[in-house]
Amino acid sequence: MLRLQNRLFPLLRNDSASPLHASTLAILHRHLSAAASSSDGSPFSVEDYLTTTCGLTRAQTLKASKLLTHLKSPSNPDAVRDFLSDVGLSSSDIASVVAADPRFLCSSVDETLAPRVAKLLDLGLSPSMIARLILIAAPAVRSCDITSRLQFWIPLFGSFDDFIQAVSGGALGGGALLRRDIDMVVKPNVELLLECGLTVRDLAKTGLSGTWALVCKPDKLKELITRAEELGVQRGSGQFMYALATVSSVNREKIAARMELLKKTLGCSDGVLQIAIVRHPSILRASEDNLRSTVEFLVSKVGLEPEYIVRRPALISYSLRARLVPRYIVMKILQGKGLLSSDYCSIVVARESYFVSRFIDHYKESVPELADVYAAARAGKIPSHLQP
Repeated sequence: MLRLQNRLFPLLRNDSASPLHASTLAILHRHLSAAASSSDGSPFSVEDYLTTTCGLTRAQTLKASKLLTHLKSPSNPDAVRDFLSDVGLSSSDIASVVAADPRFLCSSVDETLAPRVAKLLDLGLSPSMIARLILIAAPAVRSCDITSRLQFWIPLFGSFDDFIQAVSGGALGGGALLRRDIDMVVKPNVELLLECGLTVRDLAKTGLSGTWALVCKPDKLKELITRAEELGVQRGSGQFMYALATVSSVNREKIAARMELLKKTLGCSDGVLQIAIVRHPSILRASEDNLRSTVEFLVSKVGLEPEYIVRRPALISYSLRARLVPRYIVMKILQGKGLLSSDYCSIVVARESYFVSRFIDHYKESVPELADVYAAARAGKIPSHLQP
């Protein structure tokens, strides 16, 4: 015990008042106790431990146990679980960590986890921030010293919260950003993006497919930039980051098929369609089925001319079920009562908070059922007499 305390005190420096620092010492007591305790004689079962102690589902256990066949005792996994609990993770959080990264249970508390948490505290992260980081980037926390990498990334994203949002799933799940080689991959990519007039914060606005450009091989990023330019979107334009996000998630063949579909359904030429794509390249991220259904609804049900849609390509990007149809129903109800003269496009593009205030709450006295009808429509439950 004294040996472990002597190792930890220098790591924690003089910040002994921190609850996490104090709990880290407490967990080391339990770590020694677990290591010193004798077995009850029954053989240790990794599967039982994952299911009963960690709370994993049967399917998760079957997958995780393949990576933990060397475990012969619960002492180290118990110490890791206790450590995570003291950091601030709940039982369900710990189960998520183990399911995502079973090898985390094999980490050494006193040689790996405690020193890294101490360095994160010295960096200025709070215990709750560290808990969030472990929850969404456990493989990175386990496999590398992430403190210096966080010092690189957080300023680029603007804040810790924005960084966490970027690494919370998709291609960046598990903290892929933190595991990428900064000098060989990330810095060259950042330079390429800057040449296109883009920053890391710009890409973060486009979602995970755009941010993925940061971690791909530099040669791959060069190819993606060329493909974005082939759509007709110029570097430095406000839409280039969305064009890059589009080609990052959709291959050439699918983009070509979707462009051909739009030409046929909208009855436009290559040149006219390109104008629409330059204005809103994200429309090419929708599947062919969604594009077909959306255009058919706008033309056949709403009554919009294809030329009108081409000049306003953002209309195609909205969800048919969650936005286009529910707002169309609200418009028809209000128009039927002689209460509305606004056109459909202005209703669709309005932000949700403004739409509810202007077109739902504003008429709650004269059309009290409108809020329920709108909520039901967004849930896909539309009465037959209101079907568009």
